[in-house]
Amino acid sequence: MITRVLLGVAAIYFVLGLALGLHMGLIADYRLWVVYAHIGGLGWLSLGLVGGLYLAWPALSQNIFATAHFWLHMIGLPVLLIGLTMTQLDAFATGHLLGVIGAIMLLIGAVALVINFWTYVGRDVQRAIRN
Repeated sequence: MITRVLLGVAAIYFVLGLALGLHMGLIADYRLWVVYAHIGGLGWLSLGLVGGLYLAWPALSQNIFATAHFWLHMIGLPVLLIGLTMTQLDAFATGHLLGVIGAIMLLIGAVALVINFWTYVGRDVQRAIRN
């Protein structure tokens, strides 16, 4: 289930990024370029990549580390994006605080993802050595 949700949400971020880029181009106001970049990198690209890895290796998506990464990313990214948007639209203090909270959630989620990958790769290497 996590895999399908990750890929679906990645596709939504892809469309949101394209829509924001088009909007900025049409009104010739590029203050939200940093939001646009994070939507593409942390939304479309990273969620799609992780979803693809989970699709290739389903065992990766079936443990506490995958669940932790999933929820921290799903909550942390919108918090970060709202914070970044606020900092760019002159609500710096509140936006900065939200951005930091979102970034910390994303970082903790990334650590869970790395632990998950290393644990899985370690088991796989052990199996290969025994065979």
